Amino acid sequence: MENRTKRFIMHSIVIATGMYLLYYIFWRTFYTLNYAAIFFSILLLACEIQGVINFFLFAFMTWDIENHEAEKAVKECSIDVFVPTYNEEIEILEATIVGCTNIRMNHNTYILDDGHREEVKELALLYGCKYLTRSDNKNAKAGNINAALKNTGGELIAILDADMIPQPDYLEKVTGYFRDEKVAIVQMPQEFYNIDSVQYAKDKMHWHEQQLFYHVIQPGKNNRNSAFWCGSPSIVRRSAIEDVGGVATESITEDFLTSIKLNAKGWKIRYHKEVLAFGIAPQSLYAFNVQRLRWAQGSMKILKSKYNPLIMPGLSMRQRLSHFSAIFTYFDAYQKLLFFLMPSIFLFTNILPIREDLGIEFLFRWIPYYILSMSSNILLGRGYFKYFEVEKFNTLKMATFMKASFSLILSKTLVFRVTPKSTDHSIKKRERKELRIQIVILAIIILSILIGLANIIFKLFFTYASFVMVSTALFWSLFNVVILISSLKDVLSRIYYRKDYRFPVHINGNMQDMKGHRMEIRIDNVSRTGIGFTEIGVDISGEEVEWEKIDYIKLYLPEGDITLNGNIVFRSKTKQGLEKAGLRFRDMQFEDRRKLYKYLFVTVPRELYVEKNE
Repeated sequence: MENRTKRFIMHSIVIATGMYLLYYIFWRTFYTLNYAAIFFSILLLACEIQGVINFFLFAFMTWDIENHEAEKAVKECSIDVFVPTYNEEIEILEATIVGCTNIRMNHNTYILDDGHREEVKELALLYGCKYLTRSDNKNAKAGNINAALKNTGGELIAILDADMIPQPDYLEKVTGYFRDEKVAIVQMPQEFYNIDSVQYAKDKMHWHEQQLFYHVIQPGKNNRNSAFWCGSPSIVRRSAIEDVGGVATESITEDFLTSIKLNAKGWKIRYHKEVLAFGIAPQSLYAFNVQRLRWAQGSMKILKSKYNPLIMPGLSMRQRLSHFSAIFTYFDAYQKLLFFLMPSIFLFTNILPIREDLGIEFLFRWIPYYILSMSSNILLGRGYFKYFEVEKFNTLKMATFMKASFSLILSKTLVFRVTPKSTDHSIKKRERKELRIQIVILAIIILSILIGLANIIFKLFFTYASFVMVSTALFWSLFNVVILISSLKDVLSRIYYRKDYRFPVHINGNMQDMKGHRMEIRIDNVSRTGIGFTEIGVDISGEEVEWEKIDYIKLYLPEGDITLNGNIVFRSKTKQGLEKAGLRFRDMQFEDRRKLYKYLFVTVPRELYVEKNE
């Protein structure tokens, strides 16, 4: 709960900021335009106006983020769990199935296979799940879910992406919302276990690019009756989805469009902010951009359709503003591009976007505008708006969102692309390709700084009209260089040498060689394919273990001990002189794999990423 005094202070600062921003934009519009360079001048003013609009929309959505929890779970209804899949790796899908089998409330789990894979069918049957497929893949994920609706009968349907693993209390915590007969969907936050993903900020453990949305914006939208469905993890009411003709197929962002349709017919979407499932965040920038491009293109198609929230019949004014803000944010890419290039244009040309005679007067008004805007956004972000990290991610998304905006004028049919869940040997080349525009912009800015300094020192081309303005442009350009270099470094310095994420855990076990000699070990990290471990130094058998002839390793898990075979793939010495090694599993039996997956993907994420942060 937010402290009342802190809320009062925050709201007071936000109101003061809003009043000052309106004054600033009025002053900029009527007293600062440079009519000798009117196009350039209006472009900068338009960027600032867009920033002010974004501020008011952000404040509107995040003014109050306190949400009421659900009542006790509804036990008398039938529940189906849908896991749509297309081409995800079997191991990823199996982890999700293990999570589904451990959900405590009664339910039926359906694997919706658009990949028509026999091994998926066998996996589903192995775990006691039901397998559904269809003759075609029309309308991708939305079509897959709609086809399953016709072949199932649960009153409530939990929807989980193929990589989204639920906690055991997933249904217990949220089905109580459905006591309100107008609730169509309950959406929960998306949280991720692979914190080495490009989506996570380096050196800020557990902060990722979507946390502001899921921990601040969605709870705020919930209080405006405009939280929207994000597909997974969620629970939907069958009768509500059927009331709007099924999951929307007119956009590749089927969840967002379905939300608009439901709200327009009076249905409510509730947001439960507790983390109850963990998935895989896009590991690389390439995967990150595939996902963001799909979201942005789908939103552009909604904007130019009859479902545009500004004109869609049936929505309240709050819902119109809230849903429109989710689309409007994608145009920030153009603002970002212009803010990168504006100072460079001035340094190259000596053309000012504001009146030449303003100088200090401009700075005296601009500095409060900037400080108040940044401070209010940080306050409204409740600890999740990390200014520098937000700037870096906006830089990385810029080209993708600009590309998506072309969907407004192009009539090309959009294709649903599944977000890649793993990396391969070509990923570094793809990463560099994804960053081409940012690299070009960085080169332009650095060149403009050099030109600017040369003009100041040696007067090579021209003398700048205002020393205050050229100093401001140089400072602004240097800040842009820092943002760009930090963004590029964060991506290009990442090492993708493991296919599977290794959880940093500390559990005990023992290993035995072919002669029966055993030694106690400490497990330092575990993945679905191997472990890293260190000898504790306790020799159980009294004989020295032959590391080259390992017979098995036993892990002491909360789910029960498991015995695994494997091969040592590396060895080294710790500073204390202890043996440290990595082992790759082989020939894992079903029951051991089930226990391991439950530990890794159900137990560990909650311990590492939820309980430690509560």
